[in-house]
Amino acid sequence: MKIMLESLLNRGSMPVLQQVMSFTEARQEVLVNNITNFDTVGYKMKDLSPAEFGQALDQAIECRNQGGVAARLQMRSTKNLSWDSQGRLTAKPAEIENSNILFHDRNNRFVEKQMAAMSQNAMLHNMAAELLRNQYQMLEMAIRGRS
Repeated sequence: MKIMLESLLNRGSMPVLQQVMSFTEARQEVLVNNITNFDTVGYKMKDLSPAEFGQALDQAIECRNQGGVAARLQMRSTKNLSWDSQGRLTAKPAEIENSNILFHDRNNRFVEKQMAAMSQNAMLHNMAAELLRNQYQMLEMAIRGRS
């Protein structure tokens, strides 16, 4: 029974949605930290790249479809993204380029961009959470045997 349940939970969109939620949670922390340090002299804003995450997630899905654990070991880590032994993605924040604007206190802040990124990130997180909740509800209905 345990093996069958693990098989159900590690297929389809559930693991993908869990990875999206983990990424958006980590990114939200980075974005909040940027706003918190808005007035910190010399602070350089950081971010986790959604594009890089998307590419890594595509690679993970392809590896999963091709052969599970053996294929997972072949997944390449990048400068800011890596895979742990369980196949979970870990991300390291990268400094945001200053876009030719550097304030007198050597800070490269962009509050409006940070707030927009936080809103966009929160929407992605909420969407993944809702889809995952629906997946668990369908699984629960299947287990209980009712529609």
